[in-house]
Amino acid sequence: MPYLGNEPGAITDAFTDTFTGDGSETAFTLTQASTTNSVFVRIHGVMQRNGTDFNVDGTTLTFTTAPPNASNNIVVQFFTIGSVQAVADNAVVTAKINDNAVTLAKLAGGTDGNIISFDASGDPVAVATGNDGQVLTSAGAGAPPVFEDAGGGGSFTFISSVTASNSASVAFTGLDATYDRYWITFASIVPQTDNTQIYAVLGTGAGPTYNTGSNYVWEATGYSEQASSWSFGFANGDTKINIGYSFSIGTATGEHCHGDLYLVDPANTSNYTSVFTRSWGPQQSNSSLTYDQIIGMLEVQTAVTAIKFTMSSGNIASGTFRLYGLNKS
Repeated sequence: MPYLGNEPGAITDAFTDTFTGDGSETAFTLTQASTTNSVFVRIHGVMQRNGTDFNVDGTTLTFTTAPPNASNNIVVQFFTIGSVQAVADNAVVTAKINDNAVTLAKLAGGTDGNIISFDASGDPVAVATGNDGQVLTSAGAGAPPVFEDAGGGGSFTFISSVTASNSASVAFTGLDATYDRYWITFASIVPQTDNTQIYAVLGTGAGPTYNTGSNYVWEATGYSEQASSWSFGFANGDTKINIGYSFSIGTATGEHCHGDLYLVDPANTSNYTSVFTRSWGPQQSNSSLTYDQIIGMLEVQTAVTAIKFTMSSGNIASGTFRLYGLNKS
């Protein structure tokens, strides 16, 4: 295998000195100056330990314990100072490192959350840590990726959820212009009172104040498997939006309701805030299904900041409501 690295100087300055111990003398004079780690010493053929059994300072060889009395029993082989070259920092250059030879412990320290990439010159570079919720985005060829806020593109972001437990109402507040549209799902809604429907009213302001005046208009289409018929309804000047126009939820085992509600552009003060809802579920202990689809709006030009759900009579015995926001594109 060829030598890798800088070419060392030729090792030509090797010497051998022989001494006779007397059992008391510990210091001997070498013919040439050297260093402790450049010397091999044997006493009666037994190799001595550098820095432990002896030390070398210039031409002086000093033993920790005096060698025993014997003729020519001390053999010293050594190199002079400078004849053995030390490898300079960064002087070793190798074309290959074995697979899996570099461990994490050998890497330079960094910042938790950073990612290693490469710059336009092909050199390694650390991508700065992003913020919670950000995503790693490609910056194209020749540039490292960056952490950025998630883009829009019509994706919904989960905001909060409420699980009803004999609740008079369930409300979501703090709606604003952060999102173009809000999506509310409700699942496994069971009323406390038999044969009741779900209502929704909209609120304004920081309070909020819920609008319960005759300012709502809605249209409904529903189908009942039990009655094998479609039903259609309309209200102008109602005090609420009837989410379950033809869907009266019972309290018998297995009866419940699921649904979605979309609240469109609630922060817009120039338009009427509108909603689109769908609800469905089993009636009469799962023996038949009912489906409703309703559109409605609040005929007041105001920013809507909240929405509240109630039953037409009694409390919401159980069920889960979840609020999502549609990211702006």
